[in-house]
This record gives sequence, structure tokens and C-alpha cells, in this order.
Amino acid sequence: MQYALLAYTPPEDTDRAARPIPDGLAALLDRPDITGWARLHAEESATTLRTGEGRMLLTDGPFIDSKEYLAGLFLIEAGNLDGALAIAGELLREARPGTAIEVRPILEGRLRGA
Repeated sequence: MQYALLAYTPPEDTDRAARPIPDGLAALLDRPDITGWARLHAEESATTLRTGEGRMLLTDGPFIDSKEYLAGLFLIEAGNLDGALAIAGELLREARPGTAIEVRPILEGRLRGA
């Protein structure tokens, strides 16, 4: 089963784009059960689209009321939630202090052309 591990950091962690990935974390990212990952730019670079009253609203910034911001994500393969939590725990041990990882199963879907 596929899981998304969403990595959140405190807002004061603003230098993450310029910081190299720690060696311990880089080694974990090369494992076959981690099928993809991405680091995200700071939340100020976000653009948010919302729908309402029959129209679309576009705003700069995340404008999501949160004490933490989505910093990146990992796509993994695990047999069950316990396996996904184990992988998330390994990643979290290599992450910066204050990081939180949300584990969510991915709904089965099909890509166009697949």
C-alpha cells in the first residue's frame, strides 16, 4: 500500500531551501520503499486557489491557519500502517528538531495513460 508522509516544520525554519540534506536522511531517501520525495520552498512562495460562490479566488501565500508549514513529502510503499509509521519514525529521527510527519494512506487511483 502507498502512503504519503507529509513533513511539517515550524515557521522559523526558513533556511531549509539553502540547507543541504543531512547524510543520514539522504541515505534513507535512497531506499526502495521510498518511491518519491520533494522538498518545498518556504510557505511565502505558495499560491492558493479556492472556490466559492461560483467563482475561483487566487491569493498569494498559503493563508492556512497553522503553527507548522508543509515543508516536503515522501511517497512510500509499506505493507500496513505499522510499517509506514516505522519508516516515518526513521525519517523523523534524521529530521530537524520541531519537525512533524503526518502519515496518510493514498487512495488507489489510476494515472492517465497508465
